[in-house]
Amino acid sequence: MRSRSTIPMIGSLAKHALLTGAIAAALFSLGANCWAENCLTVQGFPSGTALTLDSGPVLSFIGAQPGTVNGFTFTRYSLFMQDSAANGSGALVLFGTVPSGSTYVPTVGDSLNAAGTYSPFHQIPEIGTLTSLTLNSSGNPVPAPSVFGITDLNQATLPTSIAGHVIQLNNVTISDVSGGNGLFGNGKTGSSANLSYSVTDGVGNSMVLYYWPTSYSPDAAMYGQAIPTGAVNIIGFDSVFTSGATSTAEFTPLQIVAVPEPSSIALAGLGLLSLLGARRRRE
Repeated sequence: MRSRSTIPMIGSLAKHALLTGAIAAALFSLGANCWAENCLTVQGFPSGTALTLDSGPVLSFIGAQPGTVNGFTFTRYSLFMQDSAANGSGALVLFGTVPSGSTYVPTVGDSLNAAGTYSPFHQIPEIGTLTSLTLNSSGNPVPAPSVFGITDLNQATLPTSIAGHVIQLNNVTISDVSGGNGLFGNGKTGSSANLSYSVTDGVGNSMVLYYWPTSYSPDAAMYGQAIPTGAVNIIGFDSVFTSGATSTAEFTPLQIVAVPEPSSIALAGLGLLSLLGARRRRE
């Protein structure tokens, strides 16, 4: 079981990124709280840095929220944040509980500022142990998922264009390589329901599809549902699981949409399967 018990740069900007990392390291060594301009610059800080994200990125997807789904209990949020087009090109996840005393309920389209500790997990850039969460505005345009292929995602070190982003993987098929019964979770309980499947594109490229219902409430909603047998588009996020000297990229689904067959107009009505995605690691 993969688990954890606590909450947890470019062209002319390259020099800025290097400088940011150097300054961050120096401030971190002094125990200072760092200010980050946007999601992109956060990734230049060392893990464990106390920082404030003050650029107002937009909440694009809620990967987990308190509550119970199909018997899986969630006590924390996993909020996928995206820089606005005018304010960077990065993304990250705010992971944790709403600070004590706050009555704020996160909603997709909200612009937020946050303070906490930079705590990347499996190369997912995350700000955890949230000490402040401020709503700037609501109803903002939600950035569309970034579209990538399997060869882009299947790498041991994730670039900032992929890490933390909500990503769309188009026209792929899912194979149940876990020896299960063709259902998400294979009828297993607890952390055993976290399973590795395989996802393959039209030219034979494959990678791990990591079904993670114990950390992501959208995946918990998939539990017990049939794994699609035809082509699908998958919205989710990339991570890298390292064991010893081996690092494996894994794509976790947050939403699965059937791809209509060109010869059948009727299939267009299938639409969104509303499968929400989401590996026991935190509770």
